[in-house]
Amino acid sequence: MKKTIALLLAVLLMLLTGCSGDGTAAGSSTGAHTEASSTEAAEPVTTAPETVSVTETTAPVTTVPVTEAPTEIPTEASTEAPTEPVGERIDPWSLMGELLFEQGSYVDEFENEDTYSYSLPILKADTPDAAAINQEIDEDFGSNVREAKQAMEAHQSLALFSVGYYGEVWQDVLTVVLISHWNSGFDQYGVYAYDVAAGRRLDTPALLEKMGVSQDDFLEACRTQFRRYFEEQYNGLPEDRREDYGYNAALERVDGPEFVNLDLMAYPDANGDIVVIAPIVSLAGADYYYHPIHLGLNGAN
Repeated sequence: MKKTIALLLAVLLMLLTGCSGDGTAAGSSTGAHTEASSTEAAEPVTTAPETVSVTETTAPVTTVPVTEAPTEIPTEASTEAPTEPVGERIDPWSLMGELLFEQGSYVDEFENEDTYSYSLPILKADTPDAAAINQEIDEDFGSNVREAKQAMEAHQSLALFSVGYYGEVWQDVLTVVLISHWNSGFDQYGVYAYDVAAGRRLDTPALLEKMGVSQDDFLEACRTQFRRYFEEQYNGLPEDRREDYGYNAALERVDGPEFVNLDLMAYPDANGDIVVIAPIVSLAGADYYYHPIHLGLNGAN
């Protein structure tokens, strides 16, 4: 009996030893781990997510040495020519003004009835040369008008029938041309060329220089045109009567230095053609009469 009990105890001890071995421990450990893992997966995450640190991949900063700025800023070379400030261009026509205009009819003491017309221009420019032109116009033409008006007040015969004028503009040159018509049939002319841009009066040499025309070309054109005008004017005079009327002697004078010189009154028309108030020798009446003649000579544009 005792022997049997001892045997049972031995078997029981072996069984207890096996239960406490690797299989029970491993099973318990695995079961515990599985249970824990299953529990964590089922429950929602309540903790804040970990902050992920991101390093920016910016380009490395290159340090550039700082130099002191130059006192003058360099500029690119320009291929354009420098321009000068240009003032507002004056319209030459805006300087043309009228000082006097009178017209009417007149009966003198002999019951002769005549009409008259007097008009005088003025340059509206504040320069010494413009003032000198206005003074000359007054002396040469205004004085004649005043004398004519005094003659009419005294009922004397009218000698001055008209004084008129016209203007021409070429580029920035304004020219005023005056004409007086007398009872003798003689026409008096006055030519006043004014360079608006320069504010100066242009005599014939200065005008030719501005227009780019040589004095020799001008004088030669005058000689040619004066002679041609004279010949055409007296073309109807018979050959056998020309000597009697002094035609041949006059023809020799018409293109001579007495009438062809740089004191001639000249101006450019709107097209740049030079016009001369030509003193053409006359076979009767006055020694010569004035005739406006285009020379066919153009100024530079």
